[in-house]
Amino acid sequence: MRHYENLVILKPTLTAEEMQAAVAQIEENITKDGGEIVARDVKGMKRLAYEINKNARGYFHIMYFRIAPTAIEEIERLYRINEDVLRFVTVKYDSKREVKAWNDLVTKTEKLTAARAAAAATKTEAPAATEAKTEEVKTEEVKTEAEAPKADA
Repeated sequence: MRHYENLVILKPTLTAEEMQAAVAQIEENITKDGGEIVARDVKGMKRLAYEINKNARGYFHIMYFRIAPTAIEEIERLYRINEDVLRFVTVKYDSKREVKAWNDLVTKTEKLTAARAAAAATKTEAPAATEAKTEEVKTEEVKTEAEAPKADA
């Protein structure tokens, strides 16, 4: 099995659900041919250097995987058939030096993915804490307003 990196640019007009379904279909095409997806990096929506099929933006998705060389031809054929794919590029890592670079990229991608997940978890916890503090402040304001008329009387 050889090491590969695959960049796929999807149409920006897809909804979030369609985008996830397209990426899942691409990943399924890789795994059904005996491939093993080691890491994935979602770059998200980016502006293109030039328009492709009248699209100025695209959704970037990078995958690092291992697969038999004979399966690559079929995977690329499926990319060409898929209308949601604007562009794709498959990079093969052959020599020991390239495989080491591939392993470094996989490690770096896994660290970034973990950091993004931690940041997302922090963001979801932060609004809950902010809401709790807001409730405390509102309660204190209500208590202060209730005590103020008693002081005047």
